Amino acid sequence: MKKLYRIFIIIGGIIVLGLLMWGGYRFAYNRQLQNDIKTTSIDKKLYKPYILGTTISFAEGGNSADFVKMSDGWGGQEPEHRCAVGKNTIINLYIPDSIDASLRLTVDAFGVFPPKTDKYQEVTVYANDEKLGEWRVGLDGPFVIEIPNGIIKDNTLTLRFMAAKPYSPPPDVRKLSMAVREIKIERILGAQTKKKIGKWIKYNLMDGGIKQTYDTNISKEEEWQ
Repeated sequence: MKKLYRIFIIIGGIIVLGLLMWGGYRFAYNRQLQNDIKTTSIDKKLYKPYILGTTISFAEGGNSADFVKMSDGWGGQEPEHRCAVGKNTIINLYIPDSIDASLRLTVDAFGVFPPKTDKYQEVTVYANDEKLGEWRVGLDGPFVIEIPNGIIKDNTLTLRFMAAKPYSPPPDVRKLSMAVREIKIERILGAQTKKKIGKWIKYNLMDGGIKQTYDTNISKEEEWQ
């Protein structure tokens, strides 16, 4: 019984130590991202600073006004969403530490056609003018697509959603593409990135302090998990 108790203590200690190291890494890494945002020469009026994993909420009281403009094809604020208006709707982001990263874009959206119909909007998704694929936006989402490494060259990302045939649902006179609730972009972690995180923790946290800039660039030869 005592032996089993000691095993539980050891396992618990390892878990706590791991959480502390991970917390230290995230704190230092996030501080690095914020410093990057402060010092970048990119036009932040055009490219809105965005940290990977942040949810952009288009609901009333959400943070979408910090990232999108009506002049870029976004409709006014509605209780649960904003509509993508016209044929092309864009969002310009400055994403620190995203050069050559592989990312996952998730858009929680729904179609603007009347309920109980089989109609859908064909939306083509572009990232920095590179076509990623097409979505059939019908009754509800979310819709997911990958942004391959090599798309982002200078930490800036322009997403463009092109509607094939914008539609005006009665009594709305606007030509709409889709109604968006949330947008999120996340990094796809592969084996190589996990090794880099482990190496960063070993040399920067376990040895007492930050000694080098953490680089999350992901090689093109990496196999994603």
